[in-house]
Amino acid sequence: MINKPAKTIHDEYWHPHIDKETYESFHYTSLLYLSDYNKDFEGGRFIFMDKNDVNTTIEPRKGRVSMFTSGSENLHLVEKVKSGTRYALTVSFTCDESAAISDLYFTETLN
Repeated sequence: MINKPAKTIHDEYWHPHIDKETYESFHYTSLLYLSDYNKDFEGGRFIFMDKNDVNTTIEPRKGRVSMFTSGSENLHLVEKVKSGTRYALTVSFTCDESAAISDLYFTETLN
């Protein structure tokens, strides 16, 4: 994520959102951080919006991984990046076989 304007509503990561509402196939979301908070960029912290106004904040660090269920229990946002460039790799996991990417080699090995 960088400090450029979002092109679509789904690019507006700084508003509270639920991954499963945006991407129905998501059951789990993971983030691998590729840059460091307050070193490579300012802003851009990941925040879980807890029900009792006690938010949980994750400061990105290169190599840090966070993983969470993608449902309404994990409402979250990312602060706007104020300066620099924030790199993170998002990987989703699904429990829905019809939404999964099939790996022919893996499938043949199991059978």
